[in-house]
Amino acid sequence: MRKFFIIVLTFASIKIAAGQVWAQYDFQVESAEAQAEIIAATNELMSSDFAKENLKGSVHLDAYISNGSSSATHSFAVLQPSMAAHQDWMMALQTSPEGQKFYSALNSNSTAVSERINSFIGSYGTASNEDYVWLIHQLTIDPADTQRLIKAFEQVDKDIKGQFPGQFGLSAVAFGQDDVTHLLTVGYESVAEMESWEDQVATNEGTQKFLKTMSKFAEWKGNDLLYNAIVFDFARNKEDFLLNN
Repeated sequence: MRKFFIIVLTFASIKIAAGQVWAQYDFQVESAEAQAEIIAATNELMSSDFAKENLKGSVHLDAYISNGSSSATHSFAVLQPSMAAHQDWMMALQTSPEGQKFYSALNSNSTAVSERINSFIGSYGTASNEDYVWLIHQLTIDPADTQRLIKAFEQVDKDIKGQFPGQFGLSAVAFGQDDVTHLLTVGYESVAEMESWEDQVATNEGTQKFLKTMSKFAEWKGNDLLYNAIVFDFARNKEDFLLNN
């Protein structure tokens, strides 16, 4: 996993536009004991002076509820104000005693599955630090249709305003997944809130209009469901990230 970080960060400046990014590092844990070791190592790292001095964004330890054929059980999501801030954090993490101790525990208790770095484009709905359940829809479009995609998101935001209970965002996949160009992330306070909204999607005029528009130029590739098990946001919380792009 660390080799991937070095390769990505070396070439990041020429492949990603300035702006906020969020990275996902998926891994598989096979026992409750191993999970407990990773949680302990993460808590130790994130409570250290090193983390408080070097992290400019936030770190989420997520657990998958459903993610198709992927073997990943967990994921670290790192939300950063810029690619440069993420590069600084990862480099510091790799070379510090605190980071090396964390990696030792992570590598001993898990198997790396995949990595992805995303460029955040925009937030819609009601941004909230209380949203812990996330649906991540993967899609692909032709680069020429990027503005159509953004306009479709802006329109559905208007069409479901006052009806939709959560928040949703649009991101571009910068690295790590060749068959997906963008992500639709949808946040809810609970699975119950998600289910209540999903039950309405098939009959909601705004969402049906959105899906019809998207079918003209986008291909849906799959989706994941996860929840934020632990959130470390002492430097920058979800609302800071979502509302300050």
